[in-house]
Amino acid sequence: MIHLTVHLTREVKLCGPICFRWMYPFERCMKVIKGHVRNKTYPEGCIAEENIAEETIEFFSEYQKNMKTIGILPYKYKTSENDNGEGNPLSASKPVLVSPELSLKAHFYVLQNTPEIVPYIEQHMTFLKNRHGGKSQAWLEKEHNTTFGHWLRNKVEKELAVSTESILETVKWISHGAHSNVLKYDVYEINGYTFRTKSRDGGVYQNSGVGVEATDMHISKEVVTYRKNFYYGVLREIWVLDYHVKRIPLFLCDWVENRNGVKQDSLGYTLVELNRLGHKDDPFILASQARQVFYVKDQLDKKMSIVFMTPPKNYRDSYDDVDEEFSTVIFPQNDNILPRVDPLDMGNESRDDYYRTDCNGIVLRNAD
Repeated sequence: MIHLTVHLTREVKLCGPICFRWMYPFERCMKVIKGHVRNKTYPEGCIAEENIAEETIEFFSEYQKNMKTIGILPYKYKTSENDNGEGNPLSASKPVLVSPELSLKAHFYVLQNTPEIVPYIEQHMTFLKNRHGGKSQAWLEKEHNTTFGHWLRNKVEKELAVSTESILETVKWISHGAHSNVLKYDVYEINGYTFRTKSRDGGVYQNSGVGVEATDMHISKEVVTYRKNFYYGVLREIWVLDYHVKRIPLFLCDWVENRNGVKQDSLGYTLVELNRLGHKDDPFILASQARQVFYVKDQLDKKMSIVFMTPPKNYRDSYDDVDEEFSTVIFPQNDNILPRVDPLDMGNESRDDYYRTDCNGIVLRNAD
């Protein structure tokens, strides 16, 4: 047993966490296969016949859409095929009158992320450039953020006065603005995830971690550049804005400041400092844009937390042509937990792997 502990460090370096290579799944499978044997004289035949029957039943139950199965629970989690982007609240609603400042930020974010509003955004930017030709790009963007909602409402009202058929129903109601009362929830299900606000997180589970991929706009010396970035935060409130024709769920989050609050360590893990907050002017995202993440406290630095992507509940394993062994046990976004080892190292073992160099050794001499 003493000799075993000597090799454990190198074994972890080569093979990764032990949970991906232990024998428990195979032992459970052997128990199921043993249960297939009805006649001990012909165990192989019993196992073969049972497997054929199981595969036949699974084929018809999964590939025949119109078939109603007995004993198999219906698939309750929404997928991209049947999710309308609005999700499903799992807690009681609370009508709340929010501050005008937050309400305008939420409404502006909805406008910026509605495909039917994109042509009006371009028209408004052209209008501002023609009216304020000498202003900088940064000033124009700030003015657009402040005045676009009011400008859009007047623009749509003028077009409706000419013809009611020229305006889409979605544009008409969204430009008018949401209801003054916001519906707040504590638990919400969308995109195969179940989100809970930070106040509803318990000591055992964590469902308030949020990640989103967004496009940043950087303005430097009148040059505008765009780049994609990933932001991490904690879900503080869940809003649902009522636009009469549709309800749009939003997440109000506390975002980690990306420049100094997010980093990567030497092993490829993403570390975030949850107490270093930023991006306070943009606290909202659409619930349909959110991805759930899980934060694990870093044992070396208590201020930092390690980020793991949570697979959605409608995530289904699929084999990889390159590596079938690990493709079904690791969510692709967390593949950095497996070690990156040079294949030549598999047989290259030296004595340097088995003794410490950070302390003085004890010399044992023969008593001859």
